[in-house]
Amino acid sequence: MSYHRTKDKTNVMKIGLLGNGYWGKILSSKLEQVDDVEIVWVYTSKDTILFDNTIDWVFIATPNDIHYEQAKYFIEQGVNVFCEKPLTPTYKQSKELFDLAEKYDVKLYVDDVFNYRNEQNDIKNLTKPIEVVWNKVSDNTLYDLMYHDLYLLQPHWTYLADIKFSYGQSDDRTHKINDLDFTTSENSNDALLDMLNVVLYGTPNYEYNKTISLMCNEIIDNIIEKEKYEK
Repeated sequence: MSYHRTKDKTNVMKIGLLGNGYWGKILSSKLEQVDDVEIVWVYTSKDTILFDNTIDWVFIATPNDIHYEQAKYFIEQGVNVFCEKPLTPTYKQSKELFDLAEKYDVKLYVDDVFNYRNEQNDIKNLTKPIEVVWNKVSDNTLYDLMYHDLYLLQPHWTYLADIKFSYGQSDDRTHKINDLDFTTSENSNDALLDMLNVVLYGTPNYEYNKTISLMCNEIIDNIIEKEKYEK
């Protein structure tokens, strides 16, 4: 179900939101807390998108397999794009979108909310050996959790090959890096709100976001190929 809203405001950041599921609703509620932001329309992933050239940003929170076509569509229309991770399921598609964003001179940012969490300092101070454990609750585990973990582990990428990634046995939706549990740990700051404020009104490091996103794609591409080979 789609909905459009209008407010009697001027000089606000106009946002279009694609996706009204679990994460789309969370994004919407947080965007409402950002000053001078108006969500002018929301579409579900199944809606036919009608282009609106009055928006400043489109936020994409739809299923992974349609990120590419939706992001490409808006980039080519000159609209800034914020996309839930992963940007696309493959390195090739993600690289194409970043190249298009440069060509059309628009901003493209991939959700890296874990980079805004307080646990970043704990991650930087980790000592080897490092082990990442996911409880495999669905086939989307790699996309659902690994991007966050790879973002967090960036300070340790010089020896990424030595980091052990494994699946746990529990059905709980938890994942850990050594003794740090990122599902149940207390997080005193509102990381999502902090990220949205930086992206919309701050000075995010787009080049860093691009580099990390593409490296995550490449790593996950390799893991998927390895799993296919081992089967």
